[in-house]
Amino acid sequence: MEAFGMDTALIGGGICHFLSRKLLLWQLIRNKTCRGISLRTQELFLIIYIFRYLDLLYLYVSLASTVIKVLHLLVALSIVLLMRYSPAASSYDADLDTFPSTVLIVPCLVLALFLNRVNLVIEICHSFSVYLEVLALIPQMVLMYKREAYEGWVLAFTLLAGSERLLQTVAVLTDWTDSVKEDPYSVLADLVHAVVLGVGLVLLLWQRLQVRKAQGLNESGAPLPTFDEVWDASKFKFEEQEAQRGGQAAPGAAAPAALNK
Repeated sequence: MEAFGMDTALIGGGICHFLSRKLLLWQLIRNKTCRGISLRTQELFLIIYIFRYLDLLYLYVSLASTVIKVLHLLVALSIVLLMRYSPAASSYDADLDTFPSTVLIVPCLVLALFLNRVNLVIEICHSFSVYLEVLALIPQMVLMYKREAYEGWVLAFTLLAGSERLLQTVAVLTDWTDSVKEDPYSVLADLVHAVVLGVGLVLLLWQRLQVRKAQGLNESGAPLPTFDEVWDASKFKFEEQEAQRGGQAAPGAAAPAALNK
């Protein structure tokens, strides 16, 4: 059970974080695209790192720790700026990325005020970042669900970003007793994160199966018509039938008139 400890989880999480951000930055800079990526999720990640690393202002642990924290902040800020102002911004799905961030931020802030280890401002800020990280991927998964079709790298980024904390959850489960004694609120957040990620991935998988099933029913291989297209076609057909009936009724009405003469 000790084979997968917290140190291993932190290393694995760091690798997942590095790969996910490298993949996203590559797409933003090299391919100039962010199609399928939620800007709201990236802004939430930036907020998370700002509140989590406030200790940079007054506490020095080591050079390595400081460098890693600063890099986290700079990379998160760079991604947000690139998605907003670089050429890749033209591919941003703003019409689909509509999940309100305040719905996630406000409850996490309230929880942090009451569920924290020490009632200090810095501890409340850290707890807020922990709780918000649990929900940060929700806008990303909602955007993917609305979009239905997205490239493989978008799914890879989402999985890597979610696995970063999921590995920590696995480490907690392997050392449950000590983890609960040390920080029960963080353990609860880890479990909720696992549930959120699992439910989101199941919904995306179910949707993908439904889309493929619908495409299989469309034997021509052409895109399936939308509801508006079907409605317009039905309306046109109805009007055409009414016109034909009116044309057939006109000769019948003329016959009695001829007999009266």
